[in-house]
Parts: sequence; structure tokens; C-alpha cells
Amino acid sequence: MSKELRFMTGNDPSWQGANPLQAVIMRALQESGGWSVKSMRKPGFKMLEAVENEFRTLAPLTEKAQVVIDRAVVEVGQQRLTFVKDLMDAGLTYNLTDPLSVSQLEWYSSDKVGAAKRTMSPSARGERKMPTLTPNRLPIYLTTDDFSIDIRTLKQSQRVGMPIDTTLVQQCTRSVNEAIEDAAINGATTLDGQDLYVAGYKAPGILNAPNAETQALTTAAWTTVPVGSTVYTEAMLMVAKLQAHNKYGPYRLYVPTNVGNGLGADYNSATPNPLTIRQRLLQIEGLEAIRVADKMPTNRVALVQMTSDVVDVVVGQQPTVIPWTSLDGFMIYNLVMAIVIPRVRSDSNSDSGICIGTLA
Repeated sequence: MSKELRFMTGNDPSWQGANPLQAVIMRALQESGGWSVKSMRKPGFKMLEAVENEFRTLAPLTEKAQVVIDRAVVEVGQQRLTFVKDLMDAGLTYNLTDPLSVSQLEWYSSDKVGAAKRTMSPSARGERKMPTLTPNRLPIYLTTDDFSIDIRTLKQSQRVGMPIDTTLVQQCTRSVNEAIEDAAINGATTLDGQDLYVAGYKAPGILNAPNAETQALTTAAWTTVPVGSTVYTEAMLMVAKLQAHNKYGPYRLYVPTNVGNGLGADYNSATPNPLTIRQRLLQIEGLEAIRVADKMPTNRVALVQMTSDVVDVVVGQQPTVIPWTSLDGFMIYNLVMAIVIPRVRSDSNSDSGICIGTLA
């Protein structure tokens, strides 16, 4: 077996005959005087500039081949994301700088304390109040999918000048995106469909968010035989329940595909200026958008206040391909990994900014 076949990380003649990992470590020791991932990164391989990460320092493919795979990930981007993309676009994110070192994220919910007073003197004694703090935890889990490339397929593509087939890369990236979206809406689950628990804490989505309000909806009016006035009245009931907890928007209404189709029906076709049901709902003060999310169950809709005290997304790592080789060097394994986790919140008074409508 030739050195090129076994060690594809570089062709520096000064390191021929050495193990690639050993070469990187030795260069790190010579240039920085110490061994660490950071020092290995400097003389090692270039990371994907479009996606910053700390896991790509020992990529086994040549730089050009790795760029092809990385571009496939970038091309998929945020496909299959609706709710999570809305959160990111709205800036509702919490970034982790060293995500692999964080297994749980802790924060505190606090209630509103005291009240303003009216006095004639600024030195008047106050209540010296303190808020009630309730701890909350969120497990920081990984969302992954994987694929592999055997050495013969890779060498054949190099010999005939045929680009690497990136279909698997794109499929795995979409799979990861779909899992992220599903967790944000329905909550994170294990492979057998049970809630994901870590040290007694789980990662709920908007449909199983603690303290979310609920509202019964008329199934036919929202789907098979759309009735605009009924839909409007029931949507206003959902808004009123959030307003009762001082949640005044901005709101977004997330609906499944069947409901989205129903909202395209006429609301008032007999008038000179007809509106669809969707257009009429968007006239509700504070409702800024109605979004069809195909991960929503067909019998649920969700009204969500889009503020950070209600929901945000913890971002530790955007979907990224992490490659490594088998021990014999004949197989290149690739892991598409992301650390993107929804976080739903409520205050210590158990007030939430989410209302779940159930079609019944």
C-alpha cells in the first residue's frame, strides 16, 4: 500500500513515512512549543471558513476534496427549517462558545417584584425587594447523522477527474435539519419516541412546553370546510389568553400543511374586496406572520410570542461534516453534527407566551 493511499492529509516530503497525526503533533510542538487542539490547528488543515468550528483539524481528505463536501453542506443550508429559521432570523439565539464542554445549560426564571412608589423625597425608604428565582436546566445534546466513503470510490473519482458525489452529504444534512425542526416543535425524543431525559431534565418543544395555554378549535372550520369567521374568533381567543399573561406580541401562528391549505379559502368572497382567511388573520394586531411548518401535527396549531423570554434556540454548532479515517485507512467516515437546541421558557409565575390550539 502506498503512502499516498494510506496518508492523504498532505504531501509534504519532509514528513513522508510518518503517521499524519504524528506529523501534525510534531509541527505543533515545534511551532508553538506545546500540544493542544489550538496549537495543532495552526500548522494543520484549513477549516471551513463559512462554518466556524473546532472539530476539523485532522480532516483525512485533501483540502480540495473536503471543500467539495463542505460546499454541499452550505448549499443545503437551512433547508427543512421553518420555526428554527424564524428564531434565528429574529435574533432569538443563545450562542455557546465551547459547546462540547457544556452538557447542560442553566438559567433562572424570576417573577415581577414590588411596585413603583410616588414620594416627595428621593431618600424615602423602599422595600429592598428581591426576586424569586427558579432554576431551569436544558440538556445540550448532539444531533447527528453519518455516512462513509470507501477508498476505491475516492481514488476512482480522482483518477477519472469526476467530482465526489455529494448526495449523501446533502441527505444527511437535511436529515439533521429535520431532526432539529422536529425537536423545536414536538420536543427532543430518543430513537424509540420517548422524551429525551438527561439527569432528570428534558428538552421540550413548543407543543409540549411547560405552562403553555390551550384552546379548542373547530376542525372543519380550519381545514375541510373553512369558515373564516369561526377561525378568526378562535384565533382571537388564543391571542386573548396570551394577553391575559401580559404577552402582547409580536406573535407568529404556526400551522400544519392541511390547515395552511384551509387558510387560503375566501373569508368574505361576497364583498367588493375579498380577503382570504389568512389575510384576515394577519389583520390581528401583533400577529406578524402565519407559517406552515410540516413538522406540526395535523391537529395542532401554535401561537407563539417571538421574544427571548418565551423561546429561543441554543446554538453551539451549525451542521458541520466531521471526517476521520478507519484504522486501516480504507474507509473515510463522516459525521454531520449540529448542536442546535430549542429552549422554551416561562416565568416563575408559570406564565408562558405560547398557546396551543387543538383541532377537535
